[in-house]
Amino acid sequence: MLFKEITGNSNVKKQLINAVRNNRISHAQLFSGKSGSAKLALALAYAQFLNCKNRTAVDSCGVCSSCLKFNSLSHPDLHLVIPVLKTKKVQRPVSDHFIGQWRNFITNNYYGSLNGWIDSFGTENKLGQQGTIYKDEANNIHKKLSLKNYEADHRVVMIWMPERMNLDVSNKLLKLFEEPPKGTIFLLVTENANQLLPTIISRLQTIKVADFTLEDIIAHFGEQVLSLEKAKQLRNLTNADLGKINQILEDREDEQDLIADFSAWMRLTYKMDVQGISKWVENLSLKGRKQQNLFLSYAIKMVRECLIYNFASSTLLKTNKKEFTFLTKFSPFIHEENSVMITEKLEESIKGINRNANAKILFFELSLQMVKFLRLKRKFAIK
Repeated sequence: MLFKEITGNSNVKKQLINAVRNNRISHAQLFSGKSGSAKLALALAYAQFLNCKNRTAVDSCGVCSSCLKFNSLSHPDLHLVIPVLKTKKVQRPVSDHFIGQWRNFITNNYYGSLNGWIDSFGTENKLGQQGTIYKDEANNIHKKLSLKNYEADHRVVMIWMPERMNLDVSNKLLKLFEEPPKGTIFLLVTENANQLLPTIISRLQTIKVADFTLEDIIAHFGEQVLSLEKAKQLRNLTNADLGKINQILEDREDEQDLIADFSAWMRLTYKMDVQGISKWVENLSLKGRKQQNLFLSYAIKMVRECLIYNFASSTLLKTNKKEFTFLTKFSPFIHEENSVMITEKLEESIKGINRNANAKILFFELSLQMVKFLRLKRKFAIK
């Protein structure tokens, strides 16, 4: 990947490029950013730039043998470590067992999430595993690093989602992070740095990756694909997660009228229309898991917007005209007495969907809970 292919984060790019040009390369670095940010893309572009044979002052050449191998994630001196699952075929899993599958997943969407990666296992993940980096991985890394570099000046060990390392792995890698073999660089890519051991954090140079701005999102997809209004809607819906936006556009899920679905659901639950709720649940259960997760994420977003409308300035709202019109009527039903309970239940439902829960049962039970939550009376009226 080239730096120029990544929109935004110009300061981070300059920092990484200058470090290489000035020969001030840290041996262990942590790229930290939210889900769907450019953290992995920047780490890959940096690894490629480090080993490019004909790099320019601002980027890799993109055509030398090293760049071609890094671009396809197949360079012999690029060692990838990822969260994996225990399956019937693999009871002592390490990344090498799944790396081909992960390459296909990530090259299709460099901003893909851990949930997306786990979802790609489909029915293989019958136990609802969330992905782990197991202790056998540490032994595998030590074994690989006992050998000399194959051809690159800088051998790169890239750990994607290191927060998924279990305690054994974390402890076994501490010494390597502090003193890796000559010519070896660790690049860790995380979205939850606070879940890493403090002893690991202290051994890493942290690079904070910013969220994509609205201008970044439009530049990435092009004005022909995303209008300003649609870009705003998708940014607000996904919290600037480029991976989710990319998936929505690919699946054409953006054509769903989410506000219509959400407002219909709220009316049915408030009226306690069991027959209507059953039909609504039936329709949603026929949709894919991605669409179900998208709807639940949208519901959380709308609860948040209701609270902003009730307690803060309306200038802080991230809504379109349809959503704002709905909020003006619906917001009185979302307040301090029920907002936390509703949000927690929606988040719990997302986890259930990700763990292959029965969609009909899940959404019907969720709807019954919403009946109860929406009828909770607030103790104090809004001024």
